[in-house]
Amino acid sequence: MADSTDQVTDHVVESRTALVRFARMRPLTLFFLLTYAWTWTLWLGVGSLMPDDKAESYGELLVITGAFGPTVASLITRWLADRDLKICRVWTGWSSLATGLAFGLGAFFVVTVLTPSAAIAKAPVSALHWSSLLHWSTYAFNYSTLLGGPVPEEPGWRGFALPRLQERYGPVWATLILGPLWAAWHLPLFQIKGWSSANPWQFLLILVGVAFLLTAAANISKFTVVVAIVLHAFFNTSSGLGNALTPGLPRRANEMMIYTFVVFIGGVVVGLAALWVHGKTPTLQSSNQVTQRPFGR
Repeated sequence: MADSTDQVTDHVVESRTALVRFARMRPLTLFFLLTYAWTWTLWLGVGSLMPDDKAESYGELLVITGAFGPTVASLITRWLADRDLKICRVWTGWSSLATGLAFGLGAFFVVTVLTPSAAIAKAPVSALHWSSLLHWSTYAFNYSTLLGGPVPEEPGWRGFALPRLQERYGPVWATLILGPLWAAWHLPLFQIKGWSSANPWQFLLILVGVAFLLTAAANISKFTVVVAIVLHAFFNTSSGLGNALTPGLPRRANEMMIYTFVVFIGGVVVGLAALWVHGKTPTLQSSNQVTQRPFGR
């Protein structure tokens, strides 16, 4: 009996050791696996098993809980690899915060609100309802604006994964890797009727454009996660702002297609231009000592 217990204990120890080794050698791989596992289990597995009379009551809770996948995954990965929970930079100074927000909010407004509205409306830019932007109700800000994505996601996506991808591949390839993975992570939500007016391919292009803007803002702000959270929240309200600018104006056909390509092209161009102007991007320091790494492994 003792031998059997010892064998089980040894097996558990070996499994833990292997997982720790994997977390140290392949932290990004483990992060993405855990992110998808947490979120898709809640959005697909648990949701499909829930009785119909409970689905409506607990559906929103499941969506929000599942949205914490990137942050939960980064915390687990960081703990296994380094035995701490330092997954992202929360604060890098007022200057970094101000410049990151100034660029980000301006870029997001132009790329996701102004340009799509001007392209969709059959009217000059001067005919847009600019006064609507002065009303607080236009922004439709509520708890879901932050909990519906920005707070649960960004510590993982832009706080943990982006700087590590960027260290290895540079900001452009890092964004081209993270953007599609970020978009694909949302796929289970397309089973919710009315969740998005875009189809999956349009959604992919939109998020890749947005990802370039977020990468640029992250670099400008020295990866202050607060900036990513605020800009993600702004993006979540951008469609409402666009609608507020164009009520009563004649609109072109294929609105979603126009919006998709405007945001994709605009996001990529503005993001790349900002990275180029910004010059040398912050990267992880090369060192074998974890204590010298600003982001850890």
